[in-house]
Amino acid sequence: MLDQSGLVRFAERHLMPDKVQVSRGSGEDVLDPGTGDLVPAPPAVVYEDKAGLYAHQERIRSRGSGQDGAYVQEVRAGYRLLLPLEAPEVWENDTVLIVEARDEQAVGRTYRVSALGEVSSFPVLRTVWLEEHNRKPVAK
Repeated sequence: MLDQSGLVRFAERHLMPDKVQVSRGSGEDVLDPGTGDLVPAPPAVVYEDKAGLYAHQERIRSRGSGQDGAYVQEVRAGYRLLLPLEAPEVWENDTVLIVEARDEQAVGRTYRVSALGEVSSFPVLRTVWLEEHNRKPVAK
C-alpha cells in the first residue's frame, strides 16, 4: 500500500502557506450584563492554523425565464480551502477569516463554508468549499 505521509507533508508545506481562523456560532443568545439585553453568543474558534485558499469558478447552466426555455450560463466565483488532515471537521455556515496570507489583499476577508468538507479513501488533505462573505478594505 502506498504511504501517504510524504504526500501529506508536501501538501502542508507547499499548498498551505496561509493562516486562517475558523469560527462557529452556537445560535444561542446570552445575557449582556451591561445592557440587560439578549445578544448572540460570540462564535467559538474551532480551528486556527495553516491553510491554503484557492479561487474556483463554477459554471452553471439553468433554464431562462422566457418562453423559449433557452439555457442561461452563469459563472459564480467560489473558493476552495485546503486544510491539514488533523484539522477538526468544518461545518456548513462556519466563518473563515484570513489572518495571514501570501496575497496581502486576502488578509481580513471572511468566507462562509458552503458545503461540508470532502472525504476520500486516500486522504492527503481536507478540501472545504467557500463563498466570499465580506471584503474589508485595507487601510493605507
